[in-house]
Amino acid sequence: LFNGVKVNGIKELLANSELDIDVGLQNLVDKSLLHVREDTVNMHRLLEKLGKEIVRRQSNEPAEREFLVDPEDICNVLEDNTG
Repeated sequence: LFNGVKVNGIKELLANSELDIDVGLQNLVDKSLLHVREDTVNMHRLLEKLGKEIVRRQSNEPAEREFLVDPEDICNVLEDNTG
């Protein structure tokens, strides 16, 4: 979901959440789930796929999910005005 994204971009996307982004990213780095190099988040593709699958399983209806990660789902939600 955030693979290859600058840290500031992640902070902007999650600015309205109650998450402490710096602490969360550091926890993931400490657990070797991701690396931050040159202010860019990098993770193994399998972890990225796992994250997308977890989000997908939140609901059969894309508009009810916390995040939209599939381009087709994003288009459907925007076209149907269900988001």
